[in-house]
Amino acid sequence: MDFWKDVSLKGKVFYFTLLGGLLTLILAMSIFYFSLYESMEEQIASQAMDIAQLAAARIDARNHYTNGQFDKLQAVAEMIRRKTNAAFVVYMDMAGVRHSHPNSELIGKKFTGDDEGPVMTGHSYTSKAVGISGPSIRAFVPVYDFREHQVGAVAVGFYEPDIQVIMSRVFNIFYIVIPIGFFSMAIVSFLLSHNIKRSMFGMEPREIATLLKERETMLQSAREGIIAIDKDYKITVINQAAEKLFNPNTELIGQPIHSVLPETRLPLVMETQQAEYDQTMLINRTVVLTNRIPMVLKGEVIGAIATFRDLTEVNRLAEELTGVRKVVNALRAKTHEFMNKMHVVSGLIQLGDYAEAQKYILSFTSQEQTFISFIIDNIRNPAAAGLLVGKTSEAKEMQVKLLIDPNSSLHYLPDHFNENSFAVVLGNLIENAFQAVADMPAKRRVVELLLHHNHYNIVIKVRDYGSGIDESIRAKIFEQGFTTKKTGTGFGLNNLYHRVEIAQGTVQFETGENGTTFTVVIPNVVN
Repeated sequence: MDFWKDVSLKGKVFYFTLLGGLLTLILAMSIFYFSLYESMEEQIASQAMDIAQLAAARIDARNHYTNGQFDKLQAVAEMIRRKTNAAFVVYMDMAGVRHSHPNSELIGKKFTGDDEGPVMTGHSYTSKAVGISGPSIRAFVPVYDFREHQVGAVAVGFYEPDIQVIMSRVFNIFYIVIPIGFFSMAIVSFLLSHNIKRSMFGMEPREIATLLKERETMLQSAREGIIAIDKDYKITVINQAAEKLFNPNTELIGQPIHSVLPETRLPLVMETQQAEYDQTMLINRTVVLTNRIPMVLKGEVIGAIATFRDLTEVNRLAEELTGVRKVVNALRAKTHEFMNKMHVVSGLIQLGDYAEAQKYILSFTSQEQTFISFIIDNIRNPAAAGLLVGKTSEAKEMQVKLLIDPNSSLHYLPDHFNENSFAVVLGNLIENAFQAVADMPAKRRVVELLLHHNHYNIVIKVRDYGSGIDESIRAKIFEQGFTTKKTGTGFGLNNLYHRVEIAQGTVQFETGENGTTFTVVIPNVVN
């Protein structure tokens, strides 16, 4: 077993193919030999039976039996033997005593072989036995007189050594065929093993199995969706992350890519052989960031592969693109603001100025109670409420006045515009507004917010009093990767735009030297 572990795939294919072919050849020749031997025996036995039946039916032989002229049976037997080339023709009486035989010295002696018994009871048959002259195949037929009384029997035989002579000639052919067949199989085995090894790029099965396992593990562990197509534009590989973007129980493997993703650019990538990176597209109302790469083998395009990230399903991306992280940061700002107020209260108490401490506590608790009551009464969604509470504190830290329209209300969020989408849209709009007024004079560091919810749609309106958006970049602000910030990623407004697009809403802005107003309208029901 240790020997086979060290043998290469090419060697194993060669040895096993050669061994299998050789065994098949030997088995075929063995079957041929035994079939031929058996067929010859059956043929000789049939011939012996025919001769015996003719010998038993001869008129002269029956006359000799009837008249008791047993000495004349030798002449009849010898005539039959010479004409048929039989080894012997033996007439015998009911006692089994021979009255003819090629060896005259055996005439008058009992027949040997112990297989003559049934013929004395009227049965005809063939058998193989060892007589005085050696092993033979012989036929026994009863002899009857003219009154149909059995008076004796006749045995006709052929010696088995005659068969061996014929079979030795067959073996002489085998001695020629086997070496030729062996060398032919050796050549075929070598060519087959060499071709298999070359088709497998010189890799061993263990290496291939390792690569396949690594491939499968990487495919299924990747957070990115992966789809591969062949040269006929049919899907050959798709991992679990990609399957989640399609309807459950949808058969994807083997399907034409256009029937699954009508707007795919994978066929174009195959035609141009040019990779595309960090492109956005919609897959079943899901925004994805995709890379497309052609697969080329020996200068021939054999397919293409696409990887993509779901920009809507993962909280990490929502945080990165002003989603949950915005809420968390906003609430952290709220916590920080509260701690600052507690420090003031603690300082007043330590100074013994209890009246001032009580007055201070009543002041900010009254403001907080009024604000929280407004949020509770008008903003029914917890995530939206948390975001507004946190952003209010964040605005105070940045010395920006965040004014929430008292007519604002948000009763619920529809499924096509959930908490993550809301956090992305409102978080980006408020954060951009804060940055727009950060360097403005105190009286212009103001951001106004209106949330309006009615039976038909949700309206989000954010206005800042900054310097406005430069006319040269207004057409680019929603493009992926575009940013005017030194540390920006360019995903904020682009992600916002796609979230609104998926919800079948609209986003518009008005800008000028006195500030910018963004208006987002989300329908409650989508088609």
